[in-house]
Amino acid sequence: MPFDKEKLAQIAKPRSETGRLAAEARKKNRDWLKISQEIALGLHYYLRTSGMTQKDMADKMGVSAVYVGKLLKGGENLTLETICKIQRVIGEDLISVAKPYMNRTVVSFSTMPQFSAFAVSSVKFHGHQQTRGEYVQAVGVAA
Repeated sequence: MPFDKEKLAQIAKPRSETGRLAAEARKKNRDWLKISQEIALGLHYYLRTSGMTQKDMADKMGVSAVYVGKLLKGGENLTLETICKIQRVIGEDLISVAKPYMNRTVVSFSTMPQFSAFAVSSVKFHGHQQTRGEYVQAVGVAA
């Protein structure tokens, strides 16, 4: 049976204007919606494991229970203030901020330091493995 485009056009319903606008909004806001949904999943887990109710959480956050319900749906564009309130209640960080201005410098030497003729290598045992340690100054009797 050949494909009939006209029959398909008759059967298929065009997307409603509200559905099209909602799809565009989801696509436009995809980044923060994903984070909001992850936070919502974390809140669901916290409430379930702590035995806390939405009302209890709302009271501790200083917001309405209806707002906590919205947070749990995962579609709210959260402010930093709200994120801080949630973090205070659950006692964990929800987000972290990269700190590119923090720099750690590692100092390395290109040559091995020169040891005196009286220095000997110490040997360490960890389980069944033997590892070489630092050089120590041998005084009088060898260790």
